[in-house]
Amino acid sequence: MTEDGHIVTVLHGARDAAERDAVMDSFRSGKSKVLITTNVLARGIDINQVNMVINYDLPVDVRGNPDFETYLHRIGRTGRFGRTGVSIAFIHDQKSWKELDGFQRYFGVEMVKIPTRDWEETEEMIKAGIYTMFYEKMLTLLALRAK
Repeated sequence: MTEDGHIVTVLHGARDAAERDAVMDSFRSGKSKVLITTNVLARGIDINQVNMVINYDLPVDVRGNPDFETYLHRIGRTGRFGRTGVSIAFIHDQKSWKELDGFQRYFGVEMVKIPTRDWEETEEMIKAGIYTMFYEKMLTLLALRAK
């Protein structure tokens, strides 16, 4: 992403408190536009400008079952303070399909599959999703990881 001109910061549990604070300050101020993080930020982050959350893996509990609370906290990072946002999950195998189905049933929503082979179409669907959410307040987009 940095090769494409994006300013990216990374945050994970192995960083000490001072490093985490510096990363968060950079992201809050807008100096860094992309924050890649582990579950360390699933809860407790309230930043106005977060408009997209991408779940590389869906959260599961120790038994491998969907972790509904963590998922809700993760996607709750976007669209805060009355703003709209998009949540994307990469689904790539039978296990992740099963996890996704659990989230859909639990939250009573149908997630929308978006194409990954045509990025222009993907971008248009995401923009349309944001527009739709502005009026409907609930839409979750689903992306299939290209094999």
